[in-house]
Amino acid sequence: MWGLGVGYFTLYRPLVAGTLVGLILGNVQRGMAFGAALNAVYLGFVSTGGSLPGDLAIAGYVGTALALASGLDVEAALATLGVPLGILGTLLWFGRMTLGSWIVHWADARAEKGDVRGVAAVNLWAGQAMLALFYAVPAFVAVYWGQRGIDRLIALIPEHLIAALSTVGGLLPAVGIGLLLRGMGRWRLLPCFLAGFLLVCYFNVSMWPIALLGILIAVFSFRRRPVQREGELPGSRASGLPRRVRLAAWWRWALFLHASYNYERLQGLGFAHAMSPIIAYLYPDQAERAAALRRHVLFFNTEPQIGALVPAVVATMEEERAAGAPISDEAIHSVKSGLMGPLAGVGDLLFQGLITPLFLSTAIGIARQGLLWGPIAYVLAISAVVLGSSYGFWELGYRLGKAAVSRVLSSGWLPGVTQAAAVVGMTVLGALAAQVIQVPVGMVRAGSVLDLTLRGMLPLLLLALVWGLLHVGVSSLGVIGLLFALGIDLSYLGGTGGMTRGNWLLPIVVSVVVCLWVGTSVKWRRKS
Repeated sequence: MWGLGVGYFTLYRPLVAGTLVGLILGNVQRGMAFGAALNAVYLGFVSTGGSLPGDLAIAGYVGTALALASGLDVEAALATLGVPLGILGTLLWFGRMTLGSWIVHWADARAEKGDVRGVAAVNLWAGQAMLALFYAVPAFVAVYWGQRGIDRLIALIPEHLIAALSTVGGLLPAVGIGLLLRGMGRWRLLPCFLAGFLLVCYFNVSMWPIALLGILIAVFSFRRRPVQREGELPGSRASGLPRRVRLAAWWRWALFLHASYNYERLQGLGFAHAMSPIIAYLYPDQAERAAALRRHVLFFNTEPQIGALVPAVVATMEEERAAGAPISDEAIHSVKSGLMGPLAGVGDLLFQGLITPLFLSTAIGIARQGLLWGPIAYVLAISAVVLGSSYGFWELGYRLGKAAVSRVLSSGWLPGVTQAAAVVGMTVLGALAAQVIQVPVGMVRAGSVLDLTLRGMLPLLLLALVWGLLHVGVSSLGVIGLLFALGIDLSYLGGTGGMTRGNWLLPIVVSVVVCLWVGTSVKWRRKS
């Protein structure tokens, strides 16, 4: 987070981590060599949608410190430290993402009051406290204890508990998507949602063809209302947002988008934090600020560089809405949902799959020759590309979005465009749900007809259950508790090898406690 918006591409990488640890411990050549060798193993690393193939930060910083302290050569250190640190890092990631799903509700309480600074503070400071708890403390303990301490720590953690946390992490995105569906979903658009879901689940279609399908459906279903003369509709501010406000919003997007990343909302809280300068400028009324914050703390996830187009376009919609244009919450949700998936697919492929490996390969080759300018050149080059592209796409999105929104408002196309955006948004959201919601099938033989059927039906049934609970008034925090119990039960009852006499107590206790807590705290929606 404090990596000036480029920490994921610089400080997070073992090449940079090994070099920094080597500088601190007085052996930069060995630290850089270990970091380069470790980064070569993770050269194809791509993290999308809340998944983490391995924790590069723990492996890079702790691994380098232990390698230098042990005196092992690079190859031996890789073999000895890689596996246990990878397991530890994955467990810490599950814990951080799960706890973050609870912390985000502190921001919900601040959003209800229209407290822009409060929402930003939760994203910033609560997120940092959580990272310190899950990373700084374990890293200190691991380096202090050494390799034997790591082995003992991992040995104390039941294998079933690690698997159970992984299962819970696969269920929790259903809460964020359920909340978003409640805000934008229409029953008549359910076929669009199902089409996107089934294409990903059963045919493994990528996001862009699904987005194009949604666009085609929207084009054929588009109905334009009679043209109205310019000036009949309010809105269309000629001046636009001041540059200082746009810059402040982009800076928060670049630095703090992942500060409180979590399974339930993914980047939702970070998106609201990025929009906070715009919301504060456009809505002096407390009630309007609260409504705007509630719109943007919901589920969201995209690639940060090309994806900067999304908040920029949304900023133009908020600007016109504040001026009096009839832009609904549903229209804003639909635009966010329709853009985030396709842009994420292109951005992840470009920045994580192509540019970063290319730069790293060159820098690793230079570092293996013992030249310090290899890591330095990599940091400077990737930082320039990441920050430059992020700001460029942000400004491009604002200019294009403002022109498009102003034209729609003055032409009488607003109802039709809103409907079209909802069609595309629901189609893409269905595809996203199939990607991020993971329900274990258990003992069913992989590849069988039953396995394929369940892999599609179970996430849909789970999402329907979550939506139903939210619809009748169960709080999202209560739903998270129920999914937490369900994930542990599924994992212990068959997802990881079945129940034994020694592990039956935990799922029963968790289920009973969570059900009692939800049963006594739920507030059912009164029928008017």
